[in-house]
Amino acid sequence: MKLTREVKFGIWIASAVGIAVAAFFVGRELKPQEAAHYILDVSAPAYGADLDAIAAKSPGGFTGFGDIVPDGSRTVLAGRIVELTDEGITLEAPDGAQTTMRLGPEPKLARLESGGRDLLLPGASVLVKFGDSEDEAAAVLVISPP
Repeated sequence: MKLTREVKFGIWIASAVGIAVAAFFVGRELKPQEAAHYILDVSAPAYGADLDAIAAKSPGGFTGFGDIVPDGSRTVLAGRIVELTDEGITLEAPDGAQTTMRLGPEPKLARLESGGRDLLLPGASVLVKFGDSEDEAAAVLVISPP
């Protein structure tokens, strides 16, 4: 039996449709049953904290507290100064990213100095670096005394 051109084309089409149907069902089985999603846990301990004591807060969403801090913003950027001009500074972060910004007319400048336990008073605003565990402080930066 000799296959005609039309029969060969029909077999090819039937094969292509069979492969497409099989791929559809196999792909459907491999697809995750639930789409990826993110959960904002507003019962996290940080939401109960005094937000003015958190260093990097921003209603723009930099820290995730934008929905509960409607007034003003304060974003903290840390790095090493790599360039200083009359108009501003360029900072380099530990990952190598550089940020250039203008300095205000009279920027508030401060210097960190070593201190003792006498600086740790109730009401002081601090940043704490964890030690070997989350219940141990390796360093404390006093932002403002009480």
